[in-house]
Amino acid sequence: MHQFRQIITPHLNQDLIEESVWQGAAGSMDRAAAVLFPFYWKNEEPWVLFTQRNAELRHHSGQVSFPGGGYESQDKNIRHTALRETHEEIGVSRDRVELWGFLDGLPSISGFHVTPFVGAIDDVHDLKLDHNEVARAFGVPFRFFQDDANRVKNHVKTPFGRRHYYVFDYKGDVIWGLTAQIIVQLVDRIKQQNHER
Repeated sequence: MHQFRQIITPHLNQDLIEESVWQGAAGSMDRAAAVLFPFYWKNEEPWVLFTQRNAELRHHSGQVSFPGGGYESQDKNIRHTALRETHEEIGVSRDRVELWGFLDGLPSISGFHVTPFVGAIDDVHDLKLDHNEVARAFGVPFRFFQDDANRVKNHVKTPFGRRHYYVFDYKGDVIWGLTAQIIVQLVDRIKQQNHER
């Protein structure tokens, strides 16, 4: 995992997040939020951990997502939000998460400005899922997302014009929306850097 971290870290933001977002104000969006893009090691290669949201939830029910959620007043900052939500949703405490950096924040359709933090979880064998929020957790090898053949780009008409979104289908688990956008952002950063060499 150490070698993989050295590959990924140069493609992540390391500078300070804009202070207003860092403290939970999301500018033109309703609220600030954060997710953890969590890697773990399996079969000697990096995998990504996902959660599938409880089908009974009001927002994004049944969707595949990263652990995360909205900034709350007791959070010191949005990095704290990502770690707190990860602990609440899948039972991984912050001392078991090694943060490597973050990606550019993105708007969600529910009005959140979402900052994705990227890092590693030491072990995924003893997850304690909050079944009120999370139906299950599962992994996908990172190389699956690096293969262009697995990325589908769809277009949709919106009141703001024609927009596109990405879809990945891994053995019947469909990853799309904001989660897919976050994955594409990291994969494309890595590809761009490799092309420039």
